[in-house]
Amino acid sequence: MGMVAKHNILIVDDHRITQSGLRFLFGSLDRYTVVGALDRGATVGAFVQSQPVDLVILDLNLPDVRGINVLAEIVGSRDMTVIILTGETHVNEIHSALKLGARAIVSKSDSLDHIVAACDAALAGEIYVSPHIGEALGKFQQPPVALSSRQMAILHYLAQGETNKEIAYRLAIAPPTVSFHIAELRRKLDVPHNRKIVERANELNLL
Repeated sequence: MGMVAKHNILIVDDHRITQSGLRFLFGSLDRYTVVGALDRGATVGAFVQSQPVDLVILDLNLPDVRGINVLAEIVGSRDMTVIILTGETHVNEIHSALKLGARAIVSKSDSLDHIVAACDAALAGEIYVSPHIGEALGKFQQPPVALSSRQMAILHYLAQGETNKEIAYRLAIAPPTVSFHIAELRRKLDVPHNRKIVERANELNLL
């Protein structure tokens, strides 16, 4: 028998019981290994830059920063595969997470099988929404304009009023790269100048 390739998982959740449960779950599976568990969002970016992580399981409700901002940061900087594990069904937040590039959404009230199925699907390049979340969401509509993960992340921060320099810092990319993507956003959204980008994105329900 050949060695099974292990996928490195980072857990980001401030509930110790959830962390322990996930460690136990993945400890029983040959194809996964938990490389870390963080209870704060602010340290996630540094962690994924410092060591190999294939998959992040992220709680949207963190004590220090919005989970959606953590998602934007790691998807925008590294195109990371992220699964949202959430205790509350805030439909708007979940829609935002999917638009930003989360690969799967699972509720904490779902069975453990759904978490494993979500991980397998996400790593295979599929989108997975658990039945419990699916009922709350209805049918997720793909946005009418196709933006890359990085462009979605930049759009997310533009909508929060951040400057190019601040966005570059958050995503660990050069300011000219941010400017290039903003020009691409302007082109794809068909707007005459940068000030119109967020307004048009809202009209298209991209945010």
